[in-house]
Amino acid sequence: MRWTVRSAVLMVASLLAVACTSIPRPSGSQSASPAFAASEGCEQLSRHQYEICYAYIVNDSLLARVPFYQLSRRPTLRQLVLTRLESRYYGQARHFLVDQTKGWPRDVDVSVPSIRIVGPVRVSANLATATITTTESWLVRAEPGPGSPSGRVLFAEANARHTIWLDRTPTILCLLGHCLHKWVVVRIR
Repeated sequence: MRWTVRSAVLMVASLLAVACTSIPRPSGSQSASPAFAASEGCEQLSRHQYEICYAYIVNDSLLARVPFYQLSRRPTLRQLVLTRLESRYYGQARHFLVDQTKGWPRDVDVSVPSIRIVGPVRVSANLATATITTTESWLVRAEPGPGSPSGRVLFAEANARHTIWLDRTPTILCLLGHCLHKWVVVRIR
């Protein structure tokens, strides 16, 4: 249990550091690119583009998908991380991730993913749906067993290009007839 609490504290601290700093865009002269980068399309505020990019990178990927990969096979934490995943991924996207982790062992090591939003952020005229294109690198390994230096790879992507569809859904936080909303992932291709 001590390892799980320590991991959770480190994960939250890392996520706060990512969320509270600006996300640099790589330039042609840089040799190393950041783990999280956004296209110029994410800099727009008028049609929720910035909000959509932040929701996908931080809320959907780092705060829902990574913990689900890491902890969903632990009996004491399964419901907690599954509930979080279900609040951020709907329909096809949720089924895709749940099916992906079937058969994974209990203990896995999830490297911090590299997610880059590329190109424009497309938002529907009624601000109800959005589409983004990403390049993502993920690495999930089984924790090494006794006598084995590294675990087997369970899931790996290297700069894989994805199209992500998101829906804008209201939350239960309402005041004077106005409800807050969130962007949830409904489809991954």
